[in-house]
Amino acid sequence: MGGSVLNRLHERGNKGPRHVDRPIVAVLITLLATLAMVVPLGLSALSASQANAINGQDETASRKPLLYKMLAYNDKIDSYQDELRMDFILRVRHNDFDPQCVPMRDTSPYDSVNCNLSFAYQFEGAQNPSHYRRIRYLNTISTNPNDPTGGAQQWAENEDEFFTVHKVINSGLYDFLAVSIEGDLSYMDTSNDPKYYVTGGYPEPLNVYAIVGQQNNTLLCGSSPWTSPWDYTTNDCTFDPSTISSNVQDRVANITADQGKGIKLYMGTCLGDSPHPKCSGPGSWVGWNNNPLLYGGHQANWGMVTDYGFPIGDKPVPGVAPPKSFFVYWFNLRGNNSAGGICSTTNSYYYQWVGQKDSQWVPVDALTPKPVLVTGQKPAVNGLTSSWGLQYQVNDNTAYNLPTSSGNSNELYATDKNGNPMPAQLPDGSIDFKKAQEYQQLDGYFKLVTWPVTTNDDGTQCKPTASTPEVTTKIYDPQQDGLVGITDDMPAAQKNTNLDAGWAIDTAFYKYDVPRPDDPTITNIQNDTDGSLNASGSVYTGNLDPVVSGECTPSKDDTHPNTVTLFGEDPGNPFKEGQNKSSDDLVKSSDSWGFKLGETVCRVDPKSKQGGSWQIQDTNKQYPSPDPGNKYNGYRRYHAWVTESASGFGLTSFFSNIGTAYFVSNENAPDGKLSVTVPHTKNGILPANSVVTVKGTVSPIYTAWSSGGLGMTDSRMAVSMKQNTASDWTPLLTTPANTFQRDAAAGTKSSATNPTSGSVLNIVKTTASTWSWTLNIPADKFTGYNGDDETEKYTFQVKMINPLNVPSDPASINRTVDMTPTTLTLQRYDVFQVAGKAYKYVNGNTKVPETKGTMVHITWPGNGSTDVAVGDQGSWQVTPPEGINQGKFTAQVASDDAESSDPQSGNFQGGNESAAVSHGLEFRPSTSSLPFAGGWPLSVLKILLMLILGLAGFVACLRNRQESRY
Repeated sequence: MGGSVLNRLHERGNKGPRHVDRPIVAVLITLLATLAMVVPLGLSALSASQANAINGQDETASRKPLLYKMLAYNDKIDSYQDELRMDFILRVRHNDFDPQCVPMRDTSPYDSVNCNLSFAYQFEGAQNPSHYRRIRYLNTISTNPNDPTGGAQQWAENEDEFFTVHKVINSGLYDFLAVSIEGDLSYMDTSNDPKYYVTGGYPEPLNVYAIVGQQNNTLLCGSSPWTSPWDYTTNDCTFDPSTISSNVQDRVANITADQGKGIKLYMGTCLGDSPHPKCSGPGSWVGWNNNPLLYGGHQANWGMVTDYGFPIGDKPVPGVAPPKSFFVYWFNLRGNNSAGGICSTTNSYYYQWVGQKDSQWVPVDALTPKPVLVTGQKPAVNGLTSSWGLQYQVNDNTAYNLPTSSGNSNELYATDKNGNPMPAQLPDGSIDFKKAQEYQQLDGYFKLVTWPVTTNDDGTQCKPTASTPEVTTKIYDPQQDGLVGITDDMPAAQKNTNLDAGWAIDTAFYKYDVPRPDDPTITNIQNDTDGSLNASGSVYTGNLDPVVSGECTPSKDDTHPNTVTLFGEDPGNPFKEGQNKSSDDLVKSSDSWGFKLGETVCRVDPKSKQGGSWQIQDTNKQYPSPDPGNKYNGYRRYHAWVTESASGFGLTSFFSNIGTAYFVSNENAPDGKLSVTVPHTKNGILPANSVVTVKGTVSPIYTAWSSGGLGMTDSRMAVSMKQNTASDWTPLLTTPANTFQRDAAAGTKSSATNPTSGSVLNIVKTTASTWSWTLNIPADKFTGYNGDDETEKYTFQVKMINPLNVPSDPASINRTVDMTPTTLTLQRYDVFQVAGKAYKYVNGNTKVPETKGTMVHITWPGNGSTDVAVGDQGSWQVTPPEGINQGKFTAQVASDDAESSDPQSGNFQGGNESAAVSHGLEFRPSTSSLPFAGGWPLSVLKILLMLILGLAGFVACLRNRQESRY
């Protein structure tokens, strides 16, 4: 498409006015080239970012398998008993291996080819270094909740060539696999070459390759250029490591290359005749098939998994290995090869259970804090000149984990100095590895190491002689050289030396885990205040892109820092509970890490309890579709982990605590259609328990809900009032939490009371999102009326306050609250006039004239009536109707007019009714009818005065007229 655009530009260049200058063309070419590079890169980065967010993986996770720790292997092998036994921890990229790739007990290579993991090892050693054998996977992880011990039981019964994965230990971007191998080797049985009969064994190479990912045809058989693919179902191959192609080098690795120990081959015979045969030294039987006959009938002693126990007795007991799970049997070929009795008898030995603690070897204090000396083993039958044939004697002469008896001290039964079983040694010989692990907080891996005790055939101490210099005590009787056992305070190098001098024969697991960095802590999610997590681990915030921060433990090596990684929850795959602690599961069922939001170095912080602190912003731009990102009236949960870099393995902590951000915006203002109802007096008295009632409706955005450990509080409604002449608002009532329930049905009612104001609130949910409310305020809360109309005017206000304590715009209404009745007094009550005063009592006994215009209703004798308005200073007067000259009349204010119509409804709600006053009409004396005595009506006097003035004027006019004639 870019080419056609340029062609059109050149065509335009030939058409005069449309000519395009060469510099412009050059600029456009540059832009198009830049876009051609940038756009694919941008799309690629976006795709990678989305994939990263979805599966939690990091692009820096290496696919190459890596040996994390070699726990134990039989690094000393008798040529006739050439078995491979190995326990180790292999690091692979997370989810590269699925332990359920084949069902339990499925041994078909046509099925396990899909398991994405196998091993290839040198089968014949140096005699044929290119002969490799493949060892395939056997599933021993039970997924049956009713039979959790089934997998361990299957491995205890195994005698064939397989590897198994006892446990998949997730640590961040990697899985650490607890692997055991039980396989065959095929070293030469005998040789005429004296070099192989060196004391302590002849060194043989042991190269073990791990292959992850596609198995079939990954490796090549033969030598270049004559190679062919190694079919997975084929056991053996002539394999040259140099033929590993570059396209698979990222998933194939020699996991034993850096161990530097290989194998020490002990020849199964001695070379030469009496009196100085050449022998490799005492050997400890490795066990194969049913030799000896252990629990399960076969090779239970290697890689026994005790997490769930075994089906013995009433029920499995987690951590307990049954009797006869482990054994030790020593043999010494010098005793049967006419060696002159020099160092020819090995019928005693030491053994010690050791375990991993923080990846370092320590004695298992609950079993064998010191190496245990065992005596009484029967030597091999005289006349036996090779190790072949010992399999027929081993069952009878082996020591097992059984209690010792009076006739047999040759058992593996750990006791204290008083002969009492050690804490993890059970009376029947069983071993409680759970107790042993908890006793010292061990990592969960155990191995029994044994050292020979060799004497001359007369019982004297084994010593090399001038004629037998090859018989070294280091090999035959290592306790003489201080090479037996380890102690807690022993230097690590000495521990390794002593353990290398022994033979590892039995191994067991109990809830093994890799050592991890300390978990980080989330303490704060940014909001408008301090952002500290509340007791439920949550924060309300108005920031959709908050900064999440907390504490961590920094690395002791500044050049290899600890890194904190923050994850935001994927609503489609929510966080699982328990991710912040070790799981008893042998495999986690699923990942629910969430979306990776960022990472940062854990920095030293003296104020932190953990010694360090971190902070990472959720920019709200890293959530892939269909996740909508952080939205108001929603939430996001966060957790974090720490990854160390000092070990080179990227070990990752468990997840931190979960911090939850509830995103909150401004609330809806309440509906402005408020109404106020004011009570009034009846017959001058305010009815008991009178209240001023305020009504309205609200539709809050934030309503209360809960789901499991999650839950959001609702906004609160706050009602207050203010006397217009006052400066401060008086709070009336604020709704308690959970008043506005999201899931409540329409018609649900609730109420609340404020003891301070005495106000009572009643609320009804009318629709899915609307509530109507009524607030009753005691009448005695309206005080301060001093006669000024403004002191009877109040403003009522209602606000919604969101969970961040931010109020909405208010809705308000102004009303006159007049609950003070009129008091009437009579000053005149005769047949000519009834008059009086109308006033109110305020602030005690202070009289204030009633408002001008207030109507006084007079009821005359005979039930006739007259209404008269109050005039100035509260005065009022009325003339009785014609014909009313006796009887009792009544005066009363039926409804004062100080209260106007409701400004919103337009309805007049009435006023206060005064107490009625009554009196009988009186008749005045007759002198009252005389002129100037107050009796004549004033109108008569006015008429007379006008007549006099008119007459005087008429006379004056006549006089002026007469004078004008003259």
